Amino acid sequence: MTPTSTDKTFSPVAAVPSLPRVHPAPAGHGADVQTPRKTVVRHVLPLFSDVLSDGFVLDGLSARRVGHAWAESGRGLERLLEAVQKLTADLVDKALNRPDLRDTGTRCLAAQRISELGNRILVELTRGFAEAGAAAPEVEEPSRRRRAELLLTGAATPAPDQTYAVVALATSELDPAVVDETFRTLTGDGTLTLLADGGGHVLVPAPDKADAVRRTEKVLDALGGSARAALVWPGGRSLSACRSVADDILAEATSLELPPAVHVLDNVLLEFAAAHEPVVSNALLKVIQPLLAQPVLWETLQVLLAEDGNRGKAAERLIVHRSTVDYRLQRIAQLTGHSPCTIRGLRLLATASAMHRLAELRRSAA
Repeated sequence: MTPTSTDKTFSPVAAVPSLPRVHPAPAGHGADVQTPRKTVVRHVLPLFSDVLSDGFVLDGLSARRVGHAWAESGRGLERLLEAVQKLTADLVDKALNRPDLRDTGTRCLAAQRISELGNRILVELTRGFAEAGAAAPEVEEPSRRRRAELLLTGAATPAPDQTYAVVALATSELDPAVVDETFRTLTGDGTLTLLADGGGHVLVPAPDKADAVRRTEKVLDALGGSARAALVWPGGRSLSACRSVADDILAEATSLELPPAVHVLDNVLLEFAAAHEPVVSNALLKVIQPLLAQPVLWETLQVLLAEDGNRGKAAERLIVHRSTVDYRLQRIAQLTGHSPCTIRGLRLLATASAMHRLAELRRSAA
């Protein structure tokens, strides 16, 4: 259900940073688009302000007009999109650091809503730019990066005979140029990439999901086994929707500290479902909260989870007696209300731990 300003679970006005009431300047012909920053302040910030105050109803037409006006100025879209992404990141950071909001889940949900709104604005800006018929003036055909950008934002659709898997990628210290070349070499020249330092997105051409997974696994092996990826097969969904799902799967895999590999939704089903239901994620964060002030108990739980609930192996890794581990697990049960000595309790605590790490990852990423 779409949140509104009267939703008791999440109030956009209460949770997001206070935004100035700015009346948008006309974004039609002759609009002031001298610099990306000036355009964002005059034409994009008011869209954020109106939406976050009025219940997440985006004026897509106004956003497209901004993209159209930018196209008429004769410049490429990338600098404008970067400026919007910077604004979105700043707003997310403010939401995550609201001192009057002690509930981590509420702050994270506010940040998620702002991020989603920023992505929607990017889509509409790109659409308006494309509708103006403005490819970059220096080239007739869009670059591979530009084609990836158009497809991943929903401003363009693949040809009827072309199918792509969407891959979200975390590449750590790897050079984006090396990652791009490796993908093209092992998955074909039809591969499209949108990469930066630390990762990005790749569109892998493939006849089916299994083939896409195999191709991507070969790439990760060739990159040295340090990269982590999340793959989504469209199955009727748009590539922009798949991108969002792939990003979430990658975040869940990272929060679970899953090994570098190609991860799909089946690998993180429980955590994915919990993260997308605010009531559940907030409840899980409250369950795990008491352990955050108990470093020894937190470490014990994480080691137990890493050993799939085997207390003997956990004791060996912690270099303590088995009875010490048992005592700590009893304390965990007392503090959280869920026993890690039962399958049900361990599963719940594992998911709660993942929700906490995911919240921390989103905070650090912002």
